[in-house]
Amino acid sequence: MKLAIFDIDGTLTNTNNVDEGCFVKAFAEAHSINDLVTDWAAYPHTTDSGITQHIFQDKFGRSPEETELRKLKNCFVGMLSEHYETDSLSFAEIPGASAALKMLKEKDSDWAVAIATGCWRESALLKLKAANIDPEGIPAAYAEDGLSREDILKAAVSRSLEQLGVSCFERIVSIGDGLWDVRTAGRLNFAFLGIGCGESATRLEQAGATHVIEDFSNYGQVLKFLLEAEVPTLDYFNVSAEPASAPG
Repeated sequence: MKLAIFDIDGTLTNTNNVDEGCFVKAFAEAHSINDLVTDWAAYPHTTDSGITQHIFQDKFGRSPEETELRKLKNCFVGMLSEHYETDSLSFAEIPGASAALKMLKEKDSDWAVAIATGCWRESALLKLKAANIDPEGIPAAYAEDGLSREDILKAAVSRSLEQLGVSCFERIVSIGDGLWDVRTAGRLNFAFLGIGCGESATRLEQAGATHVIEDFSNYGQVLKFLLEAEVPTLDYFNVSAEPASAPG
């Protein structure tokens, strides 16, 4: 059996902009931190947990306390909820994402699916629900499962193996939109399928993605590229900086 692991922001949901805006505002409101560097690729770990850890170490010389982390999460999720009430279009799915996820999960016996995101669990589930994507029954891992994307993807694989009762997958494909997603796939020796168009697609290809699609509307192409995509080989750090996009 093969495993397809989906990122969320920019991959299943078109929420990069709203996620980043609320994330930055939450730090300002919850902890009076107003000068966040939003070049997320510059952080050691491009995840909500990793970025938060780095910011607290930089500003206060320590890790966040649990009460501080909870305050930040609550503020962030509250802002996302408020934004959805006023602008639900900011939470649209990437075209065809819900259908492709469902088809792979329910109709294609060769494939299993999982979700691995740098988002915190509560915010991730909110965005999936807002985009009418049903994660029920899909093994998932979130920012709570590790600071690094590598740890999060490993957790998703482990939960998938456990749920299916198998010892290994014959093929694992990570699906994402960020340069850090390419890097993570390469480090884990996973095949990678990029999601992007125009300049963003070019950057993914320059980073080592052998296959990139604009969205999931052509399910036949999705299946074809899942089988053909290769493990990224080029050095992530040789690629020019990526414009700011959400860490999820």
